[in-house]
Amino acid sequence: MLAAMPITIPAMEKFTMMTLTTVSKKTSNNSALVFWRVGTKRKGILDVRIDFDHEEADLLAELVAIRYLALDKQVFCREPGAGSGYKLVVSKGAIKKLALGKSSKKFAFKFAACLTGRLKGATIEVSQSMEFMDEPGEGNVELLDVDKQAYTQTHDEISTPAIGPVLVTQHAIDQYQARITSGDPKKPWASLVGRLQHPELQVQPFDEKVARHKARKYGRVDNVEVWGHRDSKFKYLMVINDDNKKRVLVTVFERNE
Repeated sequence: MLAAMPITIPAMEKFTMMTLTTVSKKTSNNSALVFWRVGTKRKGILDVRIDFDHEEADLLAELVAIRYLALDKQVFCREPGAGSGYKLVVSKGAIKKLALGKSSKKFAFKFAACLTGRLKGATIEVSQSMEFMDEPGEGNVELLDVDKQAYTQTHDEISTPAIGPVLVTQHAIDQYQARITSGDPKKPWASLVGRLQHPELQVQPFDEKVARHKARKYGRVDNVEVWGHRDSKFKYLMVINDDNKKRVLVTVFERNE
């Protein structure tokens, strides 16, 4: 009788994070070159120009580049809904401290908003290595003119089928994570945005007590809306922006009918 052949079961392949590597080099008080790569093949150079002078323009440029590459250019071939599963290898130690809320560089906090919001929880390492980076002069330098207001905003715009464009604030995400009673979502931004995609969300009435509270808080009540689904206790409080008429999601709460 033939002996049974041993079967070797391969070990589970180690999970590989999506990694963005950036190195910034200052060229003036309002510009810097930011070298970037994802893996060894996808790479490029950003010529970042900020609209004001600062002695740490290279730090600000790298923060801008991370937001632009991850969220706008989507170099990960997807739009991150959370930081888990992603790694940022950056050239400035201050970026890691900013993400942890431990930096003394207060001027950079707003530029780091995506690291404490959409990309919160990403693994961050510091390295100045230029290995595998492109060389300037190969026709691969992309100019990025920075509008300070756009890159220091604390909200992200999403499209929804029922409500239309919605500006999601970090405060709303924090409130959602703090107030949800059906567990603690590991990806709060993605979880909240998923709820806002429900096609049957509608404007909900709110009582006189709530109306008085909102009038005190926002100065008026005619630009305040509460959205929700008839079968859900989750409510989304929106303030309509007077300038662009877009709805800003300012907080989330649960209410039993």
